[in-house]
Amino acid sequence: MARTRLRPVYRKAAATVTALLLALGTAACSGSGGDAGSGSGSGGTALRMWTFKRTHLAALEKAAAEFARQTGVAVKVEAITPDDAFTAKIQSAAQTKDLPDVLEVHAGGEDFRIGGSGLLADLAGDFPAASLDRFLPSTREAGLVTAERQRQVVELKPAKVGSLFSVPFTAGTFGIIYGNREKMAAAGLDPETPPKTWEQFIDYLRATTKADPRQGGLSLGLKVSQTGFNWIYSQLAYAYLGKDRYQAMFGKGTTQGFASPDGVKTLSLYGRLTPYWIPGATALGIDEADVAFAQGKSAFDVGGTFTLAFLAQNGMKPSNVLSFPVPPPSGGKISDLRLAPLALTGLSINSTSRNHDAAAKWVDFLTSPKGAGIFATSSLDLPATDLGADAEKLLGPDLAALQKYFTGPPESTYDAADGSFRPPGYDEAKVGPPMVKLSPLKEADPAATGTQLDAVIGAMWKAAS
Repeated sequence: MARTRLRPVYRKAAATVTALLLALGTAACSGSGGDAGSGSGSGGTALRMWTFKRTHLAALEKAAAEFARQTGVAVKVEAITPDDAFTAKIQSAAQTKDLPDVLEVHAGGEDFRIGGSGLLADLAGDFPAASLDRFLPSTREAGLVTAERQRQVVELKPAKVGSLFSVPFTAGTFGIIYGNREKMAAAGLDPETPPKTWEQFIDYLRATTKADPRQGGLSLGLKVSQTGFNWIYSQLAYAYLGKDRYQAMFGKGTTQGFASPDGVKTLSLYGRLTPYWIPGATALGIDEADVAFAQGKSAFDVGGTFTLAFLAQNGMKPSNVLSFPVPPPSGGKISDLRLAPLALTGLSINSTSRNHDAAAKWVDFLTSPKGAGIFATSSLDLPATDLGADAEKLLGPDLAALQKYFTGPPESTYDAADGSFRPPGYDEAKVGPPMVKLSPLKEADPAATGTQLDAVIGAMWKAAS
C-alpha cells in the first residue's frame, strides 16, 4: 500500500539490507581526509536535507525560507520516494560519502537501523532530556537507544545505550473518524457536532445511510483486514472495558478473553456497524477507502490523524471534514477517550556532516513551536511538538482539533504503541479475518468471533513458549 500506516513500532530490515548498511556505516566512519562524509558537499553553512515524503517537500521548503531569514543558513531539501528508493539512495550515498546533513526518517525503526550502522550522529548532546520536554510525552524517546530496544533491534547491538539517533518530528495515531459535513447536513445532522457516544455514532450512520443508501455509509480499508481491529475495535473495547480489563483479554491462558461476557459485549458493539459499510468495503485498500470518502462515496471514513493530509491531496477540503476519535460506548469505563500519539517520523543528522552545529540548529528550529507550526499548516501533518494552548494559533482550527485528542488523563488514553500485554511475536494480521467475518460479512456472531480470537491469541502464546 502507498502509505506505511500499519508498520510495527520497530521495523525489521531484510538481512541483506542490514548487512549492507552495517558495511557502509563502517566505511563512512573509517573514511579519512577532507572528503569523508562531506554532508553538504560544500564545507560551508549551506545544508542539505532528504525526506522520503513528497508531501513534506513544500512545507519543509517554506520552513527553510524562514530559517534562512533568521540565521542566514540555506537549506536545500530533496524528496526521494517511494520508501525503497529512499533506502537505496541512503545506501549509495553512504558508499560515495555524499549523505545529506539532515534526514527525515521513519521513527522507531529506520532511525535505529541507520544509526546502529554508524551513519547517524548521536544527538543526546544537542537535545538533552530537558529539551525533549517540548515533545508530546509518548513521542519523546522514540529515537532513544535503550537496553530493551537493543534486544529487539539487531542493528542497535553496536550502539551505546542512551544514544539518540533521531528527535520526533511528526506524530499521529489511529482511531480517527472523519465525517463529510455536507452529507451530515443533508441527513439532518449538525455538521459541527461530533457524536459523543458509540450509540450516537451509529445513529449518525443510520441517518446518512437513509439519506443516501449507496454513498452515505462508512469506508475503511478492510482489504487490510486488521484495520477493523486496530482502528475501531481496539479503541471501542478499551473505552468500554478500561485499560486493565481490555489488556486482560490478551492474557496467557485467560478465562476473561474475547469469548467472555465482556468480550462478547464489545464485539456486539462493533457488529452494529454491519448495515452501514459502503458497498465493496472488503475489497478496498487503505488508500482506496480514503479516496472513496474524498470523492463523496461515503459519509464517514476511518483512519488516523495523518489521513487529513491525504484527503486534501485527493481534493477534499479540510473545511468540509469533521474529525473525532472513535466514540466511547455508553455505560463504559471511559467517557472521554484520548489517543496517545506515535512518533511517525524523526529528524536525524549525518554522523560525518561538516555542518553538525548548523544542522542541529535546523532540527531545533523545525521542532520549535514556530517551525513546527510553519511545517504543519503547509503539510497538514501534525507535529510531535507539544504546542499546548498555542495549538490553534500555530496550526489552525482543523489540525488543532486533531491534536487536542492527544492529551488527557492516562487512564482515559489508549496507547497503540503499548504491546507489553500481548504475546511475544504478536501478529496483528491474524486477528483481522475474524473481525471481517463478524462485520461486514455476517459469517459469524459475536460469541463465535470471540472464541476464534481467543484461539488465535492462544496459539500466539503457545508459539512464544
